[in-house]
Amino acid sequence: MRWSWSVFFILSGLAALVLRLYRLDAQSLWLDEGNSWAMAMQPWSVLVLDLVQPNAAYPLYHLLLKAWMAVAGTSEWALRLPSALAGALSVPLLALAARAAAPTDRRRAIVTVAATLIGMWSPFALWYAQEAKVYALVLLVSAAMLWLTLRAVQHDRTADWGWLFGLAIVAFFIHRLTALLTLSAALIWLFSRPRRYAWLIAAGLLLIGVGMIAAMAAGIGSDRAASGASIAADPLRALWLTFTRFSLDRWPGDVPWVWCVPWLVLMVLGLIVVRTVSQRTAPVLGIMGGVPLLLFSLQLVFTRLYEARYLMIIFPVWVVVLALGLAPQRGGSGWRSATVIGSLALSGVLITGGLSLFQPRFGLFSGDPVKEQYREAITELARRLHPDDAVVVHPGYLRPLYDYYMARLSADPAPSPLTFANFWMGETGYSQRDWDAERRVALAGYTRSFLVIAPNHARTVDPPLPGDEYGLVGNFWAFSREQRTWPCGIWRFQGVHLFCQEAPEAYITGAIIEPVTPVTATFGDDLMLLGYTLKATTPAGPGVYRAGGNIPLSLFWDVRRPLAEDYSLFIHLCRDCEQPPVAGDDGQPLAGYLPTSTWLPGKPARDDRAIHIPHDLPPGEYQLLIGWYRPTDPSPEGRLPVRGEGALGAGRLWLATIEIIGDDEGRRGDTDALARTSLSQLGSPSRYKIVVDVWHHQRAYLSR
Repeated sequence: MRWSWSVFFILSGLAALVLRLYRLDAQSLWLDEGNSWAMAMQPWSVLVLDLVQPNAAYPLYHLLLKAWMAVAGTSEWALRLPSALAGALSVPLLALAARAAAPTDRRRAIVTVAATLIGMWSPFALWYAQEAKVYALVLLVSAAMLWLTLRAVQHDRTADWGWLFGLAIVAFFIHRLTALLTLSAALIWLFSRPRRYAWLIAAGLLLIGVGMIAAMAAGIGSDRAASGASIAADPLRALWLTFTRFSLDRWPGDVPWVWCVPWLVLMVLGLIVVRTVSQRTAPVLGIMGGVPLLLFSLQLVFTRLYEARYLMIIFPVWVVVLALGLAPQRGGSGWRSATVIGSLALSGVLITGGLSLFQPRFGLFSGDPVKEQYREAITELARRLHPDDAVVVHPGYLRPLYDYYMARLSADPAPSPLTFANFWMGETGYSQRDWDAERRVALAGYTRSFLVIAPNHARTVDPPLPGDEYGLVGNFWAFSREQRTWPCGIWRFQGVHLFCQEAPEAYITGAIIEPVTPVTATFGDDLMLLGYTLKATTPAGPGVYRAGGNIPLSLFWDVRRPLAEDYSLFIHLCRDCEQPPVAGDDGQPLAGYLPTSTWLPGKPARDDRAIHIPHDLPPGEYQLLIGWYRPTDPSPEGRLPVRGEGALGAGRLWLATIEIIGDDEGRRGDTDALARTSLSQLGSPSRYKIVVDVWHHQRAYLSR
């Protein structure tokens, strides 16, 4: 190979890396990525032992990720960087594989460039290159195995076969499904030259493949797709879904159908060219692509479980076939027309790929949320949380994401979340009566609760009734008033919802909540402050809080007579209170769900608030002020006058002096302790079945 091509491959890899680093941490970690972090936080001994566990799906990836985290940290950017690097390295390998498959030297250059452009710009490959999961690494080793197989067949050198099967051994520890590629390579080696009993040995190898698929089917069960945990697809539908995912990384209906046309045209042209390549090359593409696809389709007959990422092992073959569409047989009938059509199709592929990447609502580079927004939901939670709140995460396997983000978004210790795991037993084993009893025990004594729920995941364990959005858990918080509680906020993010529910008296026990510090003050003529409670988040007790944490405050109110207006409350934290506040909270009681016009005399109202303190706020003493105003006039003139001890000018009431201290060193980012807590409470997920992905992790988390 000339040095100019070496430079080309290096530059193409760098260009691919730039694309894969673009907006790398713009999206929140989603469920699978949180599980990757939790797995990598396990002890080295556990991860090493997983290497020899047949039902550990991708143990080497977790070992590599753990080592990487020790060097680069655990930020979202750091967790995803290995995938970006693997995805970038796969582009030159895809080009090398296409170059090796090119039918003639004359067309080799155009095929190489085409494969480079397709691999670099592929929405499917880019998605997994920006995900803290194993699949970008799977693409890398799969592309390398395809290239090495083509070289070994064409040159028939022992060294090439040795490199191939050495890589196959490593690939098996990266992802168990690469064993299907190894099986394909073994079949190719078997028929690369005349051998005795070749057909008998081939039949044995295929039986081994069928056995692997049978183990996969037994591990996941047909209920996986039926419950909504994965896409339900028979083999024929799976082919169409694979085409749309491999091309535009979309489900049918998410893009105009015309966007698929250039991909289809280029694929057809490529398949035609495959028939004309050498007798050594065509079987490699057919077996490396066809055998894994056929075996995977076989399990669809029984499970209907489909995920396009499980077929990442054949994605390199797909790219090579597309690239070969630019190399019609020279001199044949219509080869000039085929060349023009292929060039136009490649242009269409690149254009529609770009449109897909920037497509609103779906595109990875669109700027819209396209992954589940756990970061945003837990940010909202962290800014409102009191230390004595109950936090429920549903389903329970969301726990790693709660731990991951709470450690980064708040300097305060995070409450240990509650989970309801027994929904896995089904309606006959875990009825509504069982759920009611478990919920009563879990929530008893709390006065406020938050629910973090991922509806699409929750429905796989806690299915909603027809017409409902949520199952039993979600409905308890979605219909707070029916539970004789107050809703105090509903926030909907992409794939994640956050609910707040406040109990007038303590859940179940009915204990009356009284203010720790009684206060007598009146706003306007009829709005009375009865007192307040500051809660402790540091060992120093109430009144001392960390920068980066919250000031948890409960205010107790009553009215002399019903109010005609809905007023808003402001809470200001200030050092020089004639200047704008350094932190605060503003809005109607209970996020607008308990407006002042609904208050009744003699029926005290409690309003739980949290003032989030900036991380960079200098330590020292600050004053806490409150006041009421008309939302139509937020200026000082629109505030209600205040009478009572601590009353200041401009409708403000001094409430307390607050001491701010620096963020406790070592508390934030103590992810090792959090991960150990998460795994010990949810059960070690190190024994995954061969399904190899998060839908199996659900059972592993909850059954161990």
